[in-house]
Amino acid sequence: MATINLSAPDWCFFKPHYKPADYYRNLARIGYTCVEMVDPARRESAKAAGLSIINMSGPGMTEGLNRADNHPALIPALTAAIDEAGRNGIGQLIVFSGNTGGQDRAAGLDNCISAISGLVPRALKNGVTLVFEMLNSFDHPGYMADRGAFGFDIVKAIASPCVKVLYDIYHMHRMGEDVMKDLAGNLPHIAHLHIAGSPKRDFPGADQQVDYAEIVRLLVARGYAGSWGMEFVPARDSLDELEKAARLFQSYAAGCSNS
Repeated sequence: MATINLSAPDWCFFKPHYKPADYYRNLARIGYTCVEMVDPARRESAKAAGLSIINMSGPGMTEGLNRADNHPALIPALTAAIDEAGRNGIGQLIVFSGNTGGQDRAAGLDNCISAISGLVPRALKNGVTLVFEMLNSFDHPGYMADRGAFGFDIVKAIASPCVKVLYDIYHMHRMGEDVMKDLAGNLPHIAHLHIAGSPKRDFPGADQQVDYAEIVRLLVARGYAGSWGMEFVPARDSLDELEKAARLFQSYAAGCSNS
């Protein structure tokens, strides 16, 4: 019987009225092994609860690597973020394309490849994987990397073990991508997954447009070993919805073979 590793990003679930130590202990209690994008002031509380901090978000979501004139400021900032991740035992740094702003897509792709390639030696030295994230252009108007191919083309061009894709199933489903085809055809290039219901980014239940039971079966069978990041916006209590999501997704995995 298979099980999967679950993670929860702080930005959508940690609330100001929570006490960090209690929140992270409760996350571990309900079955989460990892947290994401944790505020530096809360990192020790997360680690004390036995949770791994698997990623942090780099700069450049809107003014990004797709434009060469952003590189003089962005590359030093990303270098510093890689060093910070390495010092804190955080294994992944999320990187972005930035908004199009009239930029030609092919040139933007080349600029991303060039910049990320230059960061590879620093990432390898720090044991950090650069995970490139594609976003939908409904929630993020003008974002250049709004298709799966953009991220996978970067990973294939650089061909380094420290450059992978963070594949957000919600974002790509919103863009009309064939999510199952993307996942099945590119699994070696994917380091991490983000999950939410579509089209509202809410609880990823069985009534959603995305068939997560089928996705879990596919990826367990293919040997996906990364974490499943619950990145939905809770309607009510964060921990209650996270516990329900954990039970649901582990039930999907329970019927799968680990072989």
